Order: sequence, then structure tokens, then C-alpha cells
Amino acid sequence: MTDRYRDIKQKLCKYAEQDKDMKAVIAIGSSTRSEVPADEFSDLDLIIVTSTPDRWYSGEYPALLGNVSISFIEPTLGGGKERRCIYDEDRDVDMIIFTPLQFENALKEGVAEWVMNRGWILLYDGGGYAEMIPQFVQLEVHHAVMTKEEYENTVNDFFFHNIWAFKKLRRGELWSAKMCIDGYLKERLLKMIGQYQLCFGDTDIWHDGRFLDRWADSSILDELKDCFAHYDNDDCRCALLATHKLFARLARTVADNRGLAYPEKAEACAMSYMTGTINKEM
Repeated sequence: MTDRYRDIKQKLCKYAEQDKDMKAVIAIGSSTRSEVPADEFSDLDLIIVTSTPDRWYSGEYPALLGNVSISFIEPTLGGGKERRCIYDEDRDVDMIIFTPLQFENALKEGVAEWVMNRGWILLYDGGGYAEMIPQFVQLEVHHAVMTKEEYENTVNDFFFHNIWAFKKLRRGELWSAKMCIDGYLKERLLKMIGQYQLCFGDTDIWHDGRFLDRWADSSILDELKDCFAHYDNDDCRCALLATHKLFARLARTVADNRGLAYPEKAEACAMSYMTGTINKEM
């Protein structure tokens, strides 16, 4: 497949060779992976190490790489910032900007490994990183099993916010309720899906639900169809109950698999409030 970003990378590396402040340009993400490699929809993920980050934050330097149609900044890992750009119509380039000190700390503290452990390519090295990076970045992906305390907190947090979201629905705060049901609670559900999968082998769980349809159990995918709501009170109630039931099933399996105490009282409290309220309102 043709590299849609070749000209951008060539310009960037040429510029880096001429700028003493540029210490490294590192490609990460799909363009460096052998598993689930880049396709026509992929972006270009870069780490740029420079002693003059302000010119990247301002957008001055990204504009040298091509026709920028959209551009903004957001915080990223290790205390750095990320300049995200769309070049032309659909070529999106994400540039994590680090000072040399920030990048070295990110390496030593294990933060950088989180975005580099599926693959990286050093496109330009003006700071001796070819030797440093392999000392701290292993091309291996490890998935942590929740501790007893993390499990208990996650489950109780989830059931607490079942009641919170249902109260919002009853009060007529539809936006707040929906954001909880399809945002906050889904983040907790995703964590439990990952923990459930780890009960049955070394599943490769991607962050933020990426490629969920590839690694999650088919029964989970079927149940998820009922877990998301339209902007409608009744539909949100149905989605909340479906989300509750799926989470509870998975959390109970995780507890049984790991010899943990399942919070029966918390689940019963949440379900009793929701179903009891529905019955009173009918």
C-alpha cells in the first residue's frame, strides 16, 4: 500500500537535519505495527523531541509540512502536549511534542513505553536515542489484572452511578443521564470486559476499546447492542438496565475466577432502586 504520509515524513526529517534544536522524530502507532498495520484510514503518529517546543505548539512548524486544514492542541502523556492536524482533506497527523528532558523522563518512568510497545521507528536521531530507547521500551504488551481493591472500587463505583444516572432521568436531566450511561458507565464496563477476557487466556486487549469487535467475546458484542441509547428518556432507561446486567454478569465471572467476593449488596441496591422506581411509576 502506498505511504500516504511519505512527503510529510520526508519534509519533517529534512527540516530536522537543518535544525539543531530538533533531537528526534519517532514514528509510532499503526505505521510501525506488524499486527493490525496501517490502512487507508490510519493516521500518522509521531513523537517529536525538540528543545524549542513552542514553535510546534503555536502551529508554526507543523504548517511547514503541508496544507493544514484543521489543527488544535491537547495535553498528552508525560506532561507534553500534542499538536493534531489534518493535512489536505483527511491526512491526520498527531505530533506528541516533548523536550529532551520530558522524553527521557517518559522513557525512564515507563510512560513512553505505553505508546511505543507495539512498534516504533526512529526517523531522525540527533540525540543518541537509538541506544537509549531499547533500554526502556520492550516490544511486548502486558495487561494488568485488577487488584482486589481495584475490583471492589470499580464495581461499587459502577453500581453507585446506576442510581445516580437513574435519578437524573427521573429529574428530567436527560443530557447528564445519557452522558453517564453512555460515557462514564461505559468506561467502567470496558474495564470489566477487559478483565473478563483475561479470565480465559492472554487476550490482547487494546486501549480505549480499539478493535473491541476483534477481541471481545461474541456474547458481549451481542449484549452491547442494547446498551447504548438514543436521546430519549425511556431508551436511556432500557440502555441503563442492559448495561447493568452485562456489567454484573462479567463482574460476577471475574470474581468467581479470581476468588474475590462479589458485591451482591451493591448490585441488589442498584437494581432494586431502578426496577422499584419503574414499577411505582407505572
